[in-house]
Amino acid sequence: MSLINNNRIKTHISSAIREHLDVSDCGNDETKVLSRALASIYISSISGLSYKDSAKYVTDGGEDQGIDGCYYDANKNRLHLVQTKWSSAATKTIDTGSIHKFIAGTYLLLDLKWNEFNDRFKKISAEIEAGLSKDPQIVLVVVYNSDSPLSGHAQKILDKFLLDNNSDEQDVVTYSVFGLSKLVRAVQAAKSGARTDVELGLLEWGETKEPFYAITGKVCCADVAEWHKSHGELLFSENIRYTLSSSEINQRIAETLIERPAEFWYLNNGITAIADSLVRKPVGLGEQRESSLWNVGNLKIVNGAQTTSAIASAYKANSVQLRKAYVQIKVISLAKAPLDIAGQITTATNTQNRVEPRDFLALDTIQDGLAEAFKKIGVQYCYRRGEIIKDPLMGLDVQELALALAISSTNMTDVVMAKRNVGLLTDPNGHYPKLFSAALDASKNWEHVKQLRVAQKVVSDMASKLSGRDKQIAVHANRFLENRLLAKHADAIDLVVAEALLQRLAAAIDIHFKDSYLAVLFKNAKKCEVLSQELDL
Repeated sequence: MSLINNNRIKTHISSAIREHLDVSDCGNDETKVLSRALASIYISSISGLSYKDSAKYVTDGGEDQGIDGCYYDANKNRLHLVQTKWSSAATKTIDTGSIHKFIAGTYLLLDLKWNEFNDRFKKISAEIEAGLSKDPQIVLVVVYNSDSPLSGHAQKILDKFLLDNNSDEQDVVTYSVFGLSKLVRAVQAAKSGARTDVELGLLEWGETKEPFYAITGKVCCADVAEWHKSHGELLFSENIRYTLSSSEINQRIAETLIERPAEFWYLNNGITAIADSLVRKPVGLGEQRESSLWNVGNLKIVNGAQTTSAIASAYKANSVQLRKAYVQIKVISLAKAPLDIAGQITTATNTQNRVEPRDFLALDTIQDGLAEAFKKIGVQYCYRRGEIIKDPLMGLDVQELALALAISSTNMTDVVMAKRNVGLLTDPNGHYPKLFSAALDASKNWEHVKQLRVAQKVVSDMASKLSGRDKQIAVHANRFLENRLLAKHADAIDLVVAEALLQRLAAAIDIHFKDSYLAVLFKNAKKCEVLSQELDL
């Protein structure tokens, strides 16, 4: 079967992909052409780009440093680095030497050493560099035309790379294997226009017939997970955003699914989807509303992407528990609806007011006390959403105060949290209780806020004038640098001081963490503490 599937992939490459690739350096080496095409198949499958457009991101060739494809997905804030291998026998994977080269090349790219790469990289370097400035998730992908697992040695090399660059709290770097089965599905999706047809079993269901048809009811979470397993993020291609890369949101949902599956339906807002067609299966067609089965044509989830992603993740961890969990779903048929209704539904379901964690701070008496204390010194303090700061020079909000409290802290965990997830600083169930207390001094913390504003501008201005690794350090270490400026130079924060601090920090990194990915390094409290102590010497 694998040889049959490989022949189908080869035919698809010949008819749909090869014409778009630069194969001028391949000569008569057909294996090299096929390997190059695998990168295009992968990039097109995760981006929705045509093969013509994805060819731009195929970087295989001399001086590719082991990276055969490189694509930054702005919607998901993910940087995909791809290594490919075509095997004529359809049994081989990626060898350890290639994996070592792939890892070394990844470090070179993350350090923006474009002079080490070929012209194909240089054509997309500005795009990749802009993406790296946004702290993306780094996804290493090995693509090969067999379903054989990676060797134990290759697996260990990748696992070590993840261990070196991820923290306990956040996986900034991940890797995945895109083998023969996924290649076949990607090719099939490309041929069929990436349709996402699913079967839907509904419990306690209902229907709305006017002005256009829709059905609602409970669906088993295991079924939703199987949809995601089959179609991946193509399910969300009509959504205004893709799933968040933050693991924290998924973790909370997954914990509920696994620990309290019977309660999940009560606790979750549910899923809204649109579909080209809704056809009820000719099974159990009585008037009862307990259950029904449907063929859903091209289902697209327009609200509930995070829920769906978390369900898929939890299903991998504990499929038994997921079979006990249900989620509410509403599917709206586009068959007889106005042409613009899909856009209207997507927009409306994603712009309704939501209760955010910081909204609960309006119930906290500490916030009332702070507002009064700031008022006494002539400063406006806003902690309710919707409040407007009348004069920024004499006002602040709870988010800015939380950031100032974290950055001015002597506890590096607070500083790192400001870099890792600033939203948790005002989350009552997150880092908020560690920063806010009834003993906060309004005058003292107003000074911290003003000092932080100066430090932020200085660090930002400095970063804008830099390039290469120095720029990357200034961008990724911004919170760390602001902390050191407030701790050691609060009364004299300027560009000269910041530049000297940056050079000392760069030297400390070379001593202790030369091979670390900077975006991860400054989200690790223990490593930041080592750097802080080095700077204090």
